[in-house]
Amino acid sequence: MSEPTSTRRLLALRAPIHADVAPDGARVALTTSSIDLGTEHESIRLSLLDVATGAETPVPGAVPGDRVGIWSPDGTTLVVTTERDGIAMLSIEGRTLSGATHVVGTPAWSPDGRSIVVPCRRGETVDRSRPYRWTRPIAAFDGLGPLDDPPQLRLVDVESGSGRWLTDDDWRWGSPCWSPDGERVAAVVSLDPTGQQTGQFVRLVGTDGTVEVPDVPGGRSIVPAWLGDGRLAVVIGEPRDRPSGSEARLVVVDGATVSVVRLDPDVRLLGDVYGDQPAELADSYDSVVLAVDDSTVVVRTGSRGRMGIALVDIDSGAVEVLVDGDRCCSPVGVGGGRLLYTTQTCERPVELAMCPLGPDRSSERRITSFAGEWVPAVSARRFVVETTDGLELDAWFLTSAEAPPEAPLPAVLVIHGGPHFAYGEAFGIDAHALCAAGFGVLYTNPRGSTGWGDDFAHAVHGDWADGPTRDVLAVVDHAIEAGWIDGARIGVTGNSYGGYLSAWLSSTTDRFRAAVIENPVTDLIGMWGTSDIGLGFFAAQFGGPPRERVEQYIAQSPLHHAHQSMTPTLFVVGEADRRCPSAQAWAMHRVLVSVGTPSEVLTLPDSSHEGSTYGPPAVRFAHDEALVEWMLRWVAPAP
Repeated sequence: MSEPTSTRRLLALRAPIHADVAPDGARVALTTSSIDLGTEHESIRLSLLDVATGAETPVPGAVPGDRVGIWSPDGTTLVVTTERDGIAMLSIEGRTLSGATHVVGTPAWSPDGRSIVVPCRRGETVDRSRPYRWTRPIAAFDGLGPLDDPPQLRLVDVESGSGRWLTDDDWRWGSPCWSPDGERVAAVVSLDPTGQQTGQFVRLVGTDGTVEVPDVPGGRSIVPAWLGDGRLAVVIGEPRDRPSGSEARLVVVDGATVSVVRLDPDVRLLGDVYGDQPAELADSYDSVVLAVDDSTVVVRTGSRGRMGIALVDIDSGAVEVLVDGDRCCSPVGVGGGRLLYTTQTCERPVELAMCPLGPDRSSERRITSFAGEWVPAVSARRFVVETTDGLELDAWFLTSAEAPPEAPLPAVLVIHGGPHFAYGEAFGIDAHALCAAGFGVLYTNPRGSTGWGDDFAHAVHGDWADGPTRDVLAVVDHAIEAGWIDGARIGVTGNSYGGYLSAWLSSTTDRFRAAVIENPVTDLIGMWGTSDIGLGFFAAQFGGPPRERVEQYIAQSPLHHAHQSMTPTLFVVGEADRRCPSAQAWAMHRVLVSVGTPSEVLTLPDSSHEGSTYGPPAVRFAHDEALVEWMLRWVAPAP
């Protein structure tokens, strides 16, 4: 039997996908996933983690299908999301709650522990085996599927198990959380049925079903948290009243008054550092803001490829750093005066840790060891490059820990999506797989990335191609001049916007011996009309729809330059990708074949836009193994 690949070994490690800390901070309801080595079977494990000892025990009464556990306010009981006979529902100590079926989100206990609110589908779907009509501007959303049965909020009585609807409209409802007095629920709505508003919005719902609309701007992401005095803190990621890619904002809703918390300009909220690993908990937005008391919240911060955690006094704006450094951390929960959070670096996978919220904040302690006594398989060089445009670019160069330090390596440039995201200290299985195959891996955050301020993020508007090209090539040239990489043996890869820039580079330069282009944008006009976010997103990026900027859309579309490409290219497409539909890749593949440039398409079934990270095991394996194989074939043939 052949030795398992780097990807298969890494995916066999347990990865945290959900966690909820008990109110006293002594136990954590933990959900992990892993792919059994030598198989394509994904194991989901729900357990109780003792914080003091690190010991794990099964949840009492747990059955196959149990997935997520949420503690009651007194810390004595778990409500569990489970699957019975193919239907998602809730259970408490093995007793199913009949009033909650077709569950689609995480439940929330009322403060008195008598009720639970949970997003559920109504079960009203279109029969797609018959002709049907449609009025929404899009029929499906990436990762969510068809939009004919959007989740609504369901209020369930814990004792009887019965339930009733709190909401009944065509918005998609989720992320409910109770006010301290138990009279209202804050929730997030998205996917405006009229298509006129993009992003997420906060709503307040009374127990009688009355819906209030606070004067809070929408955003790419919305995360609410109730303060102890009944005010509502809301983190708005990429506020819709600002240009696309703008920094996150923290606001407070106090009755009819909405005020912005004024923070030090160097404090940047949210953090969008993208990893390529299955630990969904580390990437989740659900707990990027957590209430501590009447006036203090824990927030996730992000800057220059790192993510940290801070305490913010919402009345004064004072900030105290809790967690920082060359790593990416994300808050999970607060209990017993302690903070539970994830921690990772580009060299080490995700673990859970805790630290006190009180004066002694130095006693950070890791409470899991999913990777055992991890010995880093890669080493990282962190460096900064100044461009001819006067921009500072943070960059990373990863190599196998066993690579000879003096020899220039064949290398792969990896480009992140977005463009308003970032790479940095998040763990990447793709990068580790390439390093294990003998490549150096180079990545940076070109203009448009988040974590460097609004001016840097906005610099990509109207210029998806030329400016970012200068940025990434400046980093490549630096690595060549430093003697780290062999300038004649470089490949390029990226997903989404990273796929776009990879397609642009492979078509307009001869710098790269091969490209692996995943779920790309190649035709900007086609994307405007077919992507699930196309109408609003591309107008914001290019200053208007194609009818107003047609020359710009065409000039910056890789598809219209692809006939010049001599770069052997492997396209990777998800069959269920609604963000960057697979026709984008197929169109460019057709052009490359027509001019005799080697080109292939790897199709990933049942795979959404992020399928190679979170999709079925066979998809994750196929993507990484094809990436390595293509680079070995064209960039650095094996000896």
